[in-house]
Amino acid sequence: MSRKVQNPPEFVTTDKCIAMDLKKMDTDSLNRMLLDRIQELERKGLVDHNFRQCYALKEISGLTFLLDLILVFLDDVHTVVKAMAKTLTQPVVNYDEMYSHHIKLKGSSSCFGACRIKDACFKICHAIESNSKDGCLQVLNVVHNEYKSLHEQFDGIIKIERELVSRGTRQAS
Repeated sequence: MSRKVQNPPEFVTTDKCIAMDLKKMDTDSLNRMLLDRIQELERKGLVDHNFRQCYALKEISGLTFLLDLILVFLDDVHTVVKAMAKTLTQPVVNYDEMYSHHIKLKGSSSCFGACRIKDACFKICHAIESNSKDGCLQVLNVVHNEYKSLHEQFDGIIKIERELVSRGTRQAS
């Protein structure tokens, strides 16, 4: 039986973006707020230098690059975690399938810079190699909690990015 892993207290924060009317802010302030959010995620250890590199690619890859990347990453992690959970509900666990899911999760989280999810992938790999269903369930619970924490933190970044994209789209029109 897996135990419930609680989110660390540092994730219980109020989202300043929810309380703010981003439409009233100038673009420079929004960009500063976005960079502050990224630095906050780095300080908390949720993302590493790879995420900042993804942010930097926004300049050359297009206005929606970062927003699209975040949304696709979150969707991919959700899909893989759900697939892993389904695999673990089978009477006989297919550990090759689990390993394949683990590789997808590890690769995307490494490239994206989601370091806590990436770190949990090392633990899930060990549980897979040990053919430990309980171990896999425990670590998958950790991955799921890290995903939820990261998703909550990205909600503010997504709001800022959507506002910046809408301004960029209107300026280009």
